[in-house]
Amino acid sequence: MSVQQTLIIVKPDGLAKGLVGQILHSLKTHSLVVVDSATTLLPRQWVEELYSLERSEVYFTEVVDWVSSAPVLLLMVEGPDAIAKVKWQIIGRYPNGIRGQYSENWIKNVAHVPDSEESAERELNLSEQIFENRKKADKDLFKDKMIFALTGMSECGKSTIGKYLDSRGIPRLKIVRFFERIRDKRSPQSELYQFTGEEEKRNPYALWDVFLNELLVEMETRKVSRVSIESLYGGPLGPYLKHRMGDRFRIVYIDISLEIRLQRQMQREGLATAEEAKEILIPRDQVKADSGIPTLKDIADEVIDNSGTREFLYRAIDELIARCK
Repeated sequence: MSVQQTLIIVKPDGLAKGLVGQILHSLKTHSLVVVDSATTLLPRQWVEELYSLERSEVYFTEVVDWVSSAPVLLLMVEGPDAIAKVKWQIIGRYPNGIRGQYSENWIKNVAHVPDSEESAERELNLSEQIFENRKKADKDLFKDKMIFALTGMSECGKSTIGKYLDSRGIPRLKIVRFFERIRDKRSPQSELYQFTGEEEKRNPYALWDVFLNELLVEMETRKVSRVSIESLYGGPLGPYLKHRMGDRFRIVYIDISLEIRLQRQMQREGLATAEEAKEILIPRDQVKADSGIPTLKDIADEVIDNSGTREFLYRAIDELIARCK
């Protein structure tokens, strides 16, 4: 199987029906990955060029009107035999294809995808400037910002580091509080994890973009250019924020052995044995492992060793602060 790139344009009706999460899930199950994305309102002239080979079709004007009428989501997708998999197995016809299940007609048919290597190359070339414009806009938006995303297993020292950063003028913020704000604005009666789960199922990019906007508003309110956020769980949120912010978003993984964490748990709680400490720590570790936190170590920008003294830890954080300005 050859590795290919292709394009998905989730049309206004696909966004309105909340199908982005389903499309992303289907891509993952077919061993395909999104290598770039952009939500944008497409200029009419651009859409006319996209459908230029169908200019003589009776539906040409109507489809151009529809696709340029509201924001769409562009996804650059990569993987083995991506063009055929996306066209026929993911976006394709009923019963399994998303288009086959949710299309209303030839125009409101959820998503557009190229159907050959030639059309994929042409449409990716056509989309290149859109992706570049988003990257430039993000670079300008985040150029004076720095976000330290703290993560690690239970009792690894995230709170200690967050408090120390706060003492150095880098406010310590809780990720969950921002999702609570979003929930309170949209569905205040909902349980938080049910709300976030449903929103991610509909369109995770939209939820994460709102989260990022809330974070930037908080930074502006506080008049600060650097903050720490905790705790970053596993899954795609961290990689997405990294994709948006580049080196202005630093994933900081606090590394410490289970043995030392158990010792410190015993000291804090006044426990007599490591087994007692395990009864507290292991279930919490399992929750974090299930969420994918250990995998964040592989993509972390910084891995901080917290197995030594408090002074050693603070020195490592001071060095981090000095590197990331």
